[in-house]
Amino acid sequence: DSAVRSRHLDAAAKRIDATTELLDQLFAYTKSTDPDLALDLEPVLLKPFVEEVLLGQYPVFEKLGWEPRVTFADAGVSIEANRDALSRILANLVVNALRHGSSAPSIEETKTADRVFLCISNAVEDPTALDPDRLFDRFYQADAARSAKGSGLGLSVSANLARAMGMELTAELAGSVLKITLSVPL
Repeated sequence: DSAVRSRHLDAAAKRIDATTELLDQLFAYTKSTDPDLALDLEPVLLKPFVEEVLLGQYPVFEKLGWEPRVTFADAGVSIEANRDALSRILANLVVNALRHGSSAPSIEETKTADRVFLCISNAVEDPTALDPDRLFDRFYQADAARSAKGSGLGLSVSANLARAMGMELTAELAGSVLKITLSVPL
């Protein structure tokens, strides 16, 4: 029966995609935990870089009917970063917000004399299911219902890559809003 065959092929394709994503995340995690990981840093204009990452997720934003709110206190702020690692960090944070949030994310840059802060925040369905202190732990998932939506490695990889560049990722809950902040020294 062609309908059954088509359904089985679709299911197989989805499993292959999920396995490929998991292998990619496992490879990225293994690489990010290498104690000898040395990343070449260069000046990166943060605002266009964030916009590029958001553009890469445009189909998902469109499907959800969400438009991210992006606010930069200093649109010309530049940070020292490895472009590939920073791209991976920001993509993981945006994908996390899209997969597990219940509203469009807000991305806000603020700056002090010695640090730049990039905060990605959005509301979550069940804030009681989250433990912000464990969010960057390997394989952490808030609940069993989330297991179909990711490997639980993306935020751990992001935290490891941030550390390798002298940056820090933190998470906090403010009511029903999850805020993940990337802190970058100037």
